[in-house]
Amino acid sequence: MIARPALVKSHRLSGGSRYLESPNVFLYAASALMPSDLMPRLQGSILCLLLSCSAAAVSRSVWDGVYTKEQAARGQAAYRENCLQCHGETLGGGEGGNPLAGAEFLPKWYGKSVGDLFGTIRKTMPQEDPGSLASRQYSDIVAYILSVNEFPAGQKELDRDIAPLSEIRIEKKR
Repeated sequence: MIARPALVKSHRLSGGSRYLESPNVFLYAASALMPSDLMPRLQGSILCLLLSCSAAAVSRSVWDGVYTKEQAARGQAAYRENCLQCHGETLGGGEGGNPLAGAEFLPKWYGKSVGDLFGTIRKTMPQEDPGSLASRQYSDIVAYILSVNEFPAGQKELDRDIAPLSEIRIEKKR
Protein backbone atom coordinates (compact mmCIF):
# COMPACT_ATOMS: atom_id res chain seq x y z
CA MET A 1 0.00 0.00 0.00
CA ILE A 2 1.30 3.46 -0.92
CA ALA A 3 1.53 5.95 1.92
CA ARG A 4 -0.30 9.25 1.67
CA PRO A 5 2.05 11.92 0.22
CA ALA A 6 3.51 14.20 2.89
CA LEU A 7 3.21 17.33 0.70
CA VAL A 8 -0.56 17.13 0.29
CA LYS A 9 -2.34 20.33 1.28
CA SER A 10 -6.06 20.29 1.72
CA HIS A 11 -8.10 23.36 0.81
CA ARG A 12 -11.72 24.00 1.67
CA LEU A 13 -13.82 25.32 -1.22
CA SER A 14 -17.10 27.18 -0.94
CA GLY A 15 -19.86 24.71 -0.17
CA GLY A 16 -17.62 22.69 2.15
CA SER A 17 -15.93 20.46 -0.45
CA ARG A 18 -12.17 19.94 -0.37
CA TYR A 19 -9.44 19.49 -2.95
CA LEU A 20 -5.87 18.30 -2.56
CA GLU A 21 -2.80 20.07 -3.89
CA SER A 22 0.31 18.03 -4.57
CA PRO A 23 2.39 16.71 -7.44
CA ASN A 24 1.78 13.23 -6.00
CA VAL A 25 -1.95 13.55 -5.44
CA PHE A 26 -2.86 11.94 -8.78
CA LEU A 27 -0.73 8.89 -8.04
CA TYR A 28 -2.04 8.76 -4.47
CA ALA A 29 -5.64 8.85 -5.70
CA ALA A 30 -4.93 6.30 -8.43
CA SER A 31 -3.25 3.95 -5.97
CA ALA A 32 -6.41 3.81 -3.88
CA LEU A 33 -8.48 2.82 -6.94
CA MET A 34 -6.35 0.16 -8.60
CA PRO A 35 -4.56 -3.07 -7.74
CA SER A 36 -1.05 -2.49 -6.38
CA ASP A 37 0.63 -4.43 -9.22
CA LEU A 38 -0.67 -1.91 -11.80
CA MET A 39 0.74 1.14 -10.02
CA PRO A 40 4.39 0.76 -11.22
CA ARG A 41 3.13 0.42 -14.82
CA LEU A 42 1.03 3.56 -14.44
CA GLN A 43 4.00 5.48 -13.07
CA GLY A 44 6.19 4.25 -15.93
CA SER A 45 3.58 5.18 -18.51
CA ILE A 46 3.23 8.67 -17.09
CA LEU A 47 7.01 9.13 -17.11
CA CYS A 48 7.25 7.99 -20.74
CA LEU A 49 4.44 10.34 -21.73
CA LEU A 50 6.09 13.30 -20.02
CA LEU A 51 9.47 12.56 -21.59
CA SER A 52 8.02 12.18 -25.08
CA CYS A 53 6.09 15.45 -24.74
CA SER A 54 9.17 17.33 -23.61
CA ALA A 55 11.27 15.83 -26.43
CA ALA A 56 8.66 16.81 -29.01
CA ALA A 57 8.60 20.36 -27.70
CA VAL A 58 12.31 20.83 -28.43
CA SER A 59 12.59 22.55 -31.78
CA ARG A 60 15.61 22.66 -34.02
CA SER A 61 17.05 25.47 -36.08
CA VAL A 62 18.19 25.70 -39.68
CA TRP A 63 21.67 26.17 -38.17
CA ASP A 64 21.61 22.56 -36.92
CA GLY A 65 22.34 21.03 -40.35
CA VAL A 66 18.85 19.86 -41.30
CA TYR A 67 19.47 18.75 -44.91
CA THR A 68 22.26 16.94 -46.76
CA LYS A 69 24.50 18.17 -49.57
CA GLU A 70 23.13 15.39 -51.78
CA GLN A 71 19.57 16.53 -51.13
CA ALA A 72 20.48 20.14 -51.96
CA ALA A 73 22.07 18.94 -55.24
CA ARG A 74 18.85 17.14 -56.17
CA GLY A 75 16.98 20.28 -55.17
CA GLN A 76 19.14 22.38 -57.46
CA ALA A 77 18.24 20.14 -60.40
CA ALA A 78 14.52 20.31 -59.52
CA TYR A 79 14.80 24.08 -59.06
CA ARG A 80 16.38 24.53 -62.51
CA GLU A 81 13.59 22.50 -64.08
CA ASN A 82 10.62 24.00 -62.22
CA CYS A 83 11.54 27.36 -60.61
CA LEU A 84 14.43 29.02 -62.47
CA GLN A 85 12.27 30.73 -65.07
CA CYS A 86 10.43 32.85 -62.47
CA HIS A 87 12.87 33.01 -59.54
CA GLY A 88 16.14 33.43 -61.45
CA GLU A 89 19.51 31.67 -61.57
CA THR A 90 20.64 33.01 -58.18
CA LEU A 91 17.19 32.75 -56.51
CA GLY A 92 17.10 36.54 -56.42
CA GLY A 93 13.71 36.82 -58.09
CA GLY A 94 12.82 37.43 -61.69
CA GLU A 95 9.86 37.51 -64.02
CA GLY A 96 7.06 37.58 -61.48
CA GLY A 97 8.91 35.41 -58.96
CA ASN A 98 9.82 36.57 -55.47
CA PRO A 99 13.39 36.24 -54.22
CA LEU A 100 14.19 32.96 -52.47
CA ALA A 101 17.55 34.06 -51.11
CA GLY A 102 19.27 37.02 -49.55
CA ALA A 103 18.23 40.21 -47.83
CA GLU A 104 14.76 40.38 -49.37
CA PHE A 105 13.90 36.76 -48.61
CA LEU A 106 15.30 35.89 -45.19
CA PRO A 107 13.74 38.62 -42.99
CA LYS A 108 10.28 37.56 -44.17
CA TRP A 109 10.93 34.02 -42.91
CA TYR A 110 12.77 34.64 -39.62
CA GLY A 111 10.73 33.22 -36.77
CA LYS A 112 8.78 30.92 -39.05
CA SER A 113 9.45 27.25 -39.66
CA VAL A 114 10.82 25.22 -42.52
CA GLY A 115 7.37 23.59 -42.49
CA ASP A 116 5.83 26.99 -43.24
CA LEU A 117 8.21 27.45 -46.19
CA PHE A 118 7.63 23.89 -47.45
CA GLY A 119 3.84 24.28 -47.15
CA THR A 120 3.78 27.62 -48.95
CA ILE A 121 5.90 26.30 -51.81
CA ARG A 122 3.88 23.09 -52.08
CA LYS A 123 0.55 24.95 -52.15
CA THR A 124 1.57 27.69 -54.59
CA MET A 125 4.31 26.35 -56.86
CA PRO A 126 4.92 25.87 -59.68
CA GLN A 127 2.71 28.79 -60.50
CA GLU A 128 1.13 27.14 -63.54
CA ASP A 129 0.37 23.87 -61.66
CA PRO A 130 0.62 24.21 -57.85
CA GLY A 131 1.14 20.99 -55.94
CA SER A 132 2.13 19.02 -59.02
CA LEU A 133 5.58 17.97 -57.83
CA ALA A 134 6.32 14.99 -55.62
CA SER A 135 6.86 15.66 -51.90
CA ARG A 136 10.48 14.63 -52.30
CA GLN A 137 11.00 17.28 -54.99
CA TYR A 138 9.50 20.00 -52.78
CA SER A 139 11.67 18.89 -49.87
CA ASP A 140 14.76 18.84 -52.10
CA ILE A 141 13.99 22.34 -53.41
CA VAL A 142 13.65 23.62 -49.83
CA ALA A 143 17.04 22.03 -49.06
CA TYR A 144 18.52 23.85 -52.06
CA ILE A 145 16.99 27.16 -50.88
CA LEU A 146 18.53 26.60 -47.44
CA SER A 147 21.93 25.85 -48.99
CA VAL A 148 21.88 28.98 -51.16
CA ASN A 149 21.04 31.00 -48.04
CA GLU A 150 24.20 29.52 -46.46
CA PHE A 151 22.57 27.38 -43.80
CA PRO A 152 24.86 24.39 -43.11
CA ALA A 153 24.26 20.90 -44.44
CA GLY A 154 24.07 17.99 -42.03
CA GLN A 155 23.86 14.19 -41.99
CA LYS A 156 20.10 13.73 -42.36
CA GLU A 157 17.78 14.77 -45.18
CA LEU A 158 14.88 17.12 -44.66
CA ASP A 159 11.69 15.23 -44.05
CA ARG A 160 8.95 15.11 -46.69
CA ASP A 161 6.16 15.62 -44.15
CA ILE A 162 5.18 19.05 -42.91
CA ALA A 163 4.85 18.12 -39.20
CA PRO A 164 8.56 17.40 -38.54
CA LEU A 165 9.54 20.35 -40.73
CA SER A 166 7.40 22.59 -38.53
CA GLU A 167 9.82 21.83 -35.66
CA ILE A 168 12.71 23.51 -37.53
CA ARG A 169 12.92 27.29 -37.01
CA ILE A 170 14.33 29.71 -39.56
CA GLU A 171 16.57 32.00 -37.50
CA LYS A 172 19.17 34.70 -37.97
CA LYS A 173 22.77 33.62 -37.72
CA ARG A 174 23.71 32.57 -34.19
